[in-house]
Amino acid sequence: MHKDFQKIVKIIIKIYVFYGFLCLLHEKKIINIDNIINESSYQKDFNFSQYKAYYKVLVIFYPDNYTNKICDSNPYNKINLNYLLIEKQVKLAKNHGIFGFGVVYNWIDYIYNGDLIYSVFSCLNELNFPFFIILIFDLNYDNQKQNSLIQNNIYNKTQSTLLLKTIINYFKSSIYIKYKGKPILGIYNSSSIKSLYIRDIRQYEKKYNITNSFIISIEEGTSNTTDEVDCEIEFLSHKKFYKSDIYLKYFYNFYYYSLIKNENNIVKPILNFFIINGCKPEKFYIIFKKYLNLAINVNVEFILFNAWNNYLDKFYLQPNDEFGFSYLNYFSKAIFNLNYEFINDLSSLNDNCKIAVQVHLFYDDLIEYIINKTNNIPTKFDLYISITSNQIYSHLEKYINKYSNCSHYQILIVENRGRDVLPFLNQMKSLLNNYKYICHMHSKKTKQNPELGFLWRNYLFNNLLGNVQIVREILNDFENNEKIGFIYPESFYKIIYHLPILLTDTKKWMNFLFDKLFPNYQIGYLSNFPAGNMFWAKVKAIHQIFEYNFTEYFPNEEDQIENTIMHAIERIWLYLVKINGFYYKIIFKQF
Repeated sequence: MHKDFQKIVKIIIKIYVFYGFLCLLHEKKIINIDNIINESSYQKDFNFSQYKAYYKVLVIFYPDNYTNKICDSNPYNKINLNYLLIEKQVKLAKNHGIFGFGVVYNWIDYIYNGDLIYSVFSCLNELNFPFFIILIFDLNYDNQKQNSLIQNNIYNKTQSTLLLKTIINYFKSSIYIKYKGKPILGIYNSSSIKSLYIRDIRQYEKKYNITNSFIISIEEGTSNTTDEVDCEIEFLSHKKFYKSDIYLKYFYNFYYYSLIKNENNIVKPILNFFIINGCKPEKFYIIFKKYLNLAINVNVEFILFNAWNNYLDKFYLQPNDEFGFSYLNYFSKAIFNLNYEFINDLSSLNDNCKIAVQVHLFYDDLIEYIINKTNNIPTKFDLYISITSNQIYSHLEKYINKYSNCSHYQILIVENRGRDVLPFLNQMKSLLNNYKYICHMHSKKTKQNPELGFLWRNYLFNNLLGNVQIVREILNDFENNEKIGFIYPESFYKIIYHLPILLTDTKKWMNFLFDKLFPNYQIGYLSNFPAGNMFWAKVKAIHQIFEYNFTEYFPNEEDQIENTIMHAIERIWLYLVKINGFYYKIIFKQF
């Protein structure tokens, strides 16, 4: 009896194991919306060599960040490899409108590796790229080595004189940067050594009857050497801003720079700007360009920008693997006073019509408004309009023929069912594959709150079809980045607080759609969606929803606010985009 029981138990276990195995085979893949692509998307390097900058932009450069990465006991190998690395960076900087580098060295580097310093400046000379020297006197640079030097009194007049002689040789170079005829010498960070060294510089210049250098004190915080220098600039440390995980999560990079001006023979930085460069280079561009325009108004000679490659403090313009050349490109666009979007030639979209615009026109008083907005499309487009009344057909047709810029149009009379969604699906079902891009709009009015409906509709139309420039930028996004499959505006501010509830109430219908379209997938956490159901999309990114006939599941119109299949389709677009291997972009062009 006991043995029989054991056999039964073993059989049951095998059944459960087999069932579990079958479940694994049929386990659905969870889809989450994590495929957003923002304005800091990866960009290739653009060529700015044909433009001329109004400003002389100087960028702080750290050669140490290259030499420290070179692990080779042979100093000559270090020099040669360092030359190649810096040569590449200099060429890139010149192409992006940078006038010259402020090259940073700790004074200890000269004592230990003077040849390497010389090789770097020789490299810059051969490339005919302006530079000036910035010396660091920083106890935190290498505590053990520097403290040892201080304790043993190695910093002395001899070492100071040797370094000064080398620097003076650089001053004589035709490409060494000068301000009002004086060679610029930067001194970075305050210390007791710094004050001593500045006095040594002045004494040396006086003794050998050399033109006084223009000393810029670059500080992390308030300086105590204002009487000993010609100009003082404050660069705040990133540590002052890394106070919480919020900053670490949302702020990618920092930039800080000063505008230097000579006024009544007193040279001073007229403004210090700290720029937090978050996830949108466009925002960085707008701020930077605003300050550059200010520089024009006050006749600034130099702009000192921190930095090209200060990785420790996260101050760097240099491209990286995540964002490519995005930030550097926007930096250059601001310098050369270019639009933040490159306006590419969209003529290929005119070769044969690749754009379809589908509009559900329920409210006929918006005919003129909608036709005028679609006329902002700067390329060929075909117009498809669905209406629910025979009475407006003739008037609409006449208006399109007289005023619309469309290449072709079709007017389809539909029943008042499924809001804008069902007419959109049914009208474009057999036509969608003829196009590359689709724009969907509708004559939105909110019966429960007419004022909200008016503001919301205008907001969506203005962001998607507001003017020629806006539409051109959207099409450029699509044409320049094959990853982008869907573009829609940020959620209107008056409905943001309602979005979580709207998503939760519709999830069962979203799962129903997935069971029909993608039985091997299921929806994960609920996320973004184009609230208002107006957008631009690549056809390949959303095509599946048009290939299934959902008509029978659409309810009769009863002024439903939520929890219907049409609301679910509005929330499912981005899941289609994700499954099809594309990314979506949220824009904000106009209020």
